[in-house]
This record gives sequence, C-alpha cells and structure tokens, in this order.
Amino acid sequence: MKRFEMKKLGIVFLIACLLMTGCGSGDGNSSAYKEAVREPSAGEGFDYMTDEAEPAVEEAQDAAKSDDANADASNSSEKNTQQSNTTNRVDTEKLVFRCSMSIDTLEYADSVKSFRNLIKKYDGFVENENESDDGAANGYYYYDEMKQGKRHSTYTATVRIPSAKYDDFCEETGNIGEVRTRNANVENVSQSYYNLQAELEVLEAKYQRYLEMLKKATTTKDIIEIENTITSIEVQINQIKTQLNRYDNDVAYSYVSVTIKEVEKIVQEEEKGTISNAFSGSMEAFGEVCHSLFIVFIYFLPYLIVILVILIIVWLATMPVRKKHKAAKKLAKQAQEGAKPNRPVEAAPENTEKK
Repeated sequence: MKRFEMKKLGIVFLIACLLMTGCGSGDGNSSAYKEAVREPSAGEGFDYMTDEAEPAVEEAQDAAKSDDANADASNSSEKNTQQSNTTNRVDTEKLVFRCSMSIDTLEYADSVKSFRNLIKKYDGFVENENESDDGAANGYYYYDEMKQGKRHSTYTATVRIPSAKYDDFCEETGNIGEVRTRNANVENVSQSYYNLQAELEVLEAKYQRYLEMLKKATTTKDIIEIENTITSIEVQINQIKTQLNRYDNDVAYSYVSVTIKEVEKIVQEEEKGTISNAFSGSMEAFGEVCHSLFIVFIYFLPYLIVILVILIIVWLATMPVRKKHKAAKKLAKQAQEGAKPNRPVEAAPENTEKK
C-alpha cells in the first residue's frame, strides 16, 4: 500500500516537472519576441534588434518610403498645377495699355475743353500737358498781327485712364476732331511682376531669419554684421516693392497721349492727290506768297516813307543850286555861240565855158 502511494507521488512529481519546463520554455519564447519587436529607447539603435525583427522593420521603412514618394508625387503634381495656373494668369493679367493720337480741329478751344471734360468723365488724371502756338515758328513774327491775332495753337497732354475704361475713352476722344494718326500697343509685364514677387518672398523670409539671429547674437561683432545684412535686405525689399507698386499703377491706369492741332481747313484723306486739290493747294500757296510779300512791304513801308521824305527834302534844297547851274550852263553856251564870225554864203561859180 505504501509502495503504491509512493509511485503515485513520483508520477505527480514528474508531471509537475514537465509542466514547469513547458511554462519556462513558453516564457522564453515570449521574452525573445518582445525583445525582437520592441522599439529602441533613447540612445539605442536598431543594431540591437534580432534577425527575426529586421524584416518587419524593413517592411515598415519601405511603406514609409512609399508614402513619402506618393506625397512627393502629389506635391509635384500640385506644384505643376499651380505653375500652370500661374502661367495662365501671367498671360492675361498684368498688361499695360498705351495709346497716342494726333487730332486736327477747326475749333481749337472747344476741342480742348471737350477733351478735358472726357478726362473727368472717365475718372482719369493729367500727368503732363502743354499748349503752344506757331506765331514765332512761321518765319515772320508780324504774320499773326496782320491776321488780327489768329494763331495756330497746339495742345499736347499725357493722361492716365482706368484700364477698364481705356477703350471707351479712346473712342470718344477720336470724336472731338479729325484723327490723323493713332498708335496703340500693349506691354505684358506679368513675367517680371511675378519674378519680383518670388524674389520678395525669398528676401522677406531671409529677413525674418536674420532677425532671429540678431536676438540670439551675443558679441558686438556679430550684432554689427547681422544689422548690416538686415539693412541691405531692407533696401532690396523696398526697391522691389517700389517696382511692384509701379507695375500695379501702370496696369490699373493706362497711358493716353493726345496732340490737338488747330488748322484752317480739314482735308479728307480721299481728297489728297486729286487734280482739283492740287490746283487748290497751288493757288493757296501762291496766295500765301503774295500775302507774305505784301506783309514785307507793309513792314518796311515806314522806312520807305522816311527815305522818300529825305530824298524830297534834298531835292528841294538843291533846287536853287541846280537852277543856277543850269542858267550858267545856258549862258556859257550862248556866249560860245556868239563868239563865232558870221560867214556869207558863197555863190556857186558860173560856168564860163561855151558850149
């Protein structure tokens, strides 16, 4: 009986030992797995990971690289889209319009007044203007006096008009007289504008970094060098902003240059070169020449009158002398004739020969 109980105790002991060995083996495998897959702590690299954990880490890294590649591709596509949009915007937005016109008019004062009213109507402003006449340019300054002050005046001006109203303004300006010449052009400043904007962004970011460096600077030398650099960057930023403002103003307000000339006659283009117009022009030129000669005569008339008066005075003053001289000459001639002897007229000799 005791022997049987001892066998039972031995069997129970063996089973307990086996169970303890299995549990220990399971714990060891669990510990090895945890050691293999655990993340490295601070100061600990991936060299301490077991061979079983490396494939999993490599897969994680590959997945991360794939995500980064997808992100880069997405950013690249987005950047290309932005560049495409920017290119479209460059081609259409930053445009500077310029127009110059030369206008002939018979009613100079009314035309100039109408033009100034148009400037107010379209919310523009005059950048510069000038008025002149051809009184001193025709060769004779007295020419205008004979025409009772009539002068051919000329008005020139450069005005700025809101670009949205540019076409309407130019069209109405052409109605104040006879348009002789008209030149228009458009300048695209988009590329220069956006290049300056990009440069400005870079300089502003650089400016902020130097401000942070200035806060951390400790030596006088570093502080001076950083401040000099900041000053240089500020100058560049101000120059770029000034140029951008100029571009904005030019884009917002177009340039229109107008010359208004006063003329005596409006000649249509289709009339030029015809025989009748050539004859008419020739007669007008002949009339102008005769008029100019008459003006010259009138101009020198006072001098001619003075000279004529002087000649009359001299003639009257010398009249007695001339009379005495004439009388003396007459007496001398008579005396010369009286000094000659009177010779009789000889008769013709008779013919004594007998026939």
